[in-house]
Amino acid sequence: MAIIKESIEILPHGQAIHNFIARLPKTHDQREYLENQLHRKTAGERGENKMRKKFQEFHLDENFAALWDIGLMDGDWKTQFDGLVITEKCIIILDSKNVSEYLHFDEKTGEFIRMNSKGQRLILDNPVFQLNKNILFLKRWLGKRKIDVPVKGLIVYTANQCLFHSKPSGAPICKTYQMNDYLYNILRPLPPDPAPLKINKIKRLIEANHSPYVRRPLCETYKIAYGDLQKGVYCADCKGYQVVREKRNWLCLGCGAKNSTAHHFALQEYFSYVDDSLSNKEFREFCLLGSADIAKRILSQYDFAVFGDTKSRRYRIKE
Repeated sequence: MAIIKESIEILPHGQAIHNFIARLPKTHDQREYLENQLHRKTAGERGENKMRKKFQEFHLDENFAALWDIGLMDGDWKTQFDGLVITEKCIIILDSKNVSEYLHFDEKTGEFIRMNSKGQRLILDNPVFQLNKNILFLKRWLGKRKIDVPVKGLIVYTANQCLFHSKPSGAPICKTYQMNDYLYNILRPLPPDPAPLKINKIKRLIEANHSPYVRRPLCETYKIAYGDLQKGVYCADCKGYQVVREKRNWLCLGCGAKNSTAHHFALQEYFSYVDDSLSNKEFREFCLLGSADIAKRILSQYDFAVFGDTKSRRYRIKE
């Protein structure tokens, strides 16, 4: 009987940055920057989740479908969509923005400005330009597949503490609680199509061509040396790295907690932080594990893509 091997994935982006920071010295010169990146990433993820949750209240009499976090390729041009709403009349691109405080657009200069409570100004990219580029991409991508579809767009600001003094022209812009009404307003003026869009066909086509965002390891992304990271297996109980292998278990010398699968999180960390493949030796060095045989036994439990001969064998997460 075939042995079913365990699957594994890299850590969610926000969680990866959080635990990555924990492996750095308190005095590391990149900690403050990484903590800012963590705040931005988790806020963005919360905003996208708010948008999806609000969309659950969206209803039409006719058929429709929604796709989330979709990546499409057109040659070397890759575009990521936060959301796509496919209706019988058109496709609507949802573009989530998590920007808080006071937002002002100057029609004379074309500058989009965020002003915080301290009066500090930050120049932002005009979101309409990005949305228009995404609309152009999707029309072109569908056109190459002989599908002529009207494509619209909606920019959704998801931060609770967001106040518009003025908005850029050229695209509808709203807050999360307004999103569904804005979607209805986009659809309402469109005349009924005698040949409505084949929603399921378009949905399946996009899903089949979905190109997931490929994250680089965090050491590479933030130019941080692997040697700067604290080594060892993480203890979820005391948040330390004094975990050792004891028989077929992992034991934390700091708090005494046991966890038979602590190596799973360590592997996820390695692939998230260091490289997209690892060797037996690299696994042992990261986990401070002494036995090559134990490491081999652990790695053999997973459904990895394995390449290289015995001495140079490497393990990679399957795509």
